[in-house]
Amino acid sequence: MELRHLRAFRAVMQTGSTVEAARTLGISQPSVSRLVTEFEASTGERLFIRANGRLTPREAAEMILPDVERALAGVEGLRSRVDRGASPLRVAAPAGVVTRIFGPAVQRLQAERPGQKIVAEIMSYYEIVGAVASGRVDLGFVKAPVEHPALETVDLVEVGTDVVMRADHPLARRSRVHPVDLAAEKLILLGRNRPFRVQLDRILHEAGVTPEIAIETQAVSAACSFVHHGLGVTVANALLARAEAGVGSGLVCRPFASIVQHRFLLAHLQRPMRPRALAAFSEHVRDVAHEVLAGHLPAAPGA
Repeated sequence: MELRHLRAFRAVMQTGSTVEAARTLGISQPSVSRLVTEFEASTGERLFIRANGRLTPREAAEMILPDVERALAGVEGLRSRVDRGASPLRVAAPAGVVTRIFGPAVQRLQAERPGQKIVAEIMSYYEIVGAVASGRVDLGFVKAPVEHPALETVDLVEVGTDVVMRADHPLARRSRVHPVDLAAEKLILLGRNRPFRVQLDRILHEAGVTPEIAIETQAVSAACSFVHHGLGVTVANALLARAEAGVGSGLVCRPFASIVQHRFLLAHLQRPMRPRALAAFSEHVRDVAHEVLAGHLPAAPGA
């Protein structure tokens, strides 16, 4: 019996399926099934009832779960004590968040906690959920909705949607941009088939706008770089849009008239290994996010 068997068993108990457990652990579904089978063999008990792709815990599984959790907590606690002072805080976010939001937050964290090491990984929102749940990273910047039995989330900020353009663009003279205003524009659009893009496509369609899509990309930072080079305008969540359109960028943001909200969260395991460092960093991230929104609110020229 090895730690990987205990972790696979716990993940299946938390999620109810080998598919979700595999996603949590960052391994393949067949590997989870094999580990669970080996764990059952080592205990001499049939722990699950298998039906319709689901694993239903039997009484024996429920009885040993507390012991498994205590064993894993002991190992993880020992690792934490051994690594204390040397182990970095691992955080993950999309590229624009790492550079524009996490950067200042890390600076503030290290000012109050000298010597605190950080590993910042760049991932998509979907990848971040799995990385946090598997313990690969300690804290992730994610977008609602997030539902995972192993995670705890903290509300960070809820924002609307902005249109980002160069400061010399005619739309910059407006106080807000309506869907019909985009009819004649070259658009740089984000995340085909993602929920926000589906929403945006529907809004444009209902407004009778057939968009001229010049570029598609997956990151707000990349989209704003294309805007800076005069290749079109982009539509993005107001937090990252305003972070990219900072002082000296040559870009401005105007609110998008159609109501599209974005809710951002910070996610960590329910029993994190570094609760104090996580809490401190989370507060700094929240402060930076609100400062970005307050400091880069667009002026309100007449439309």
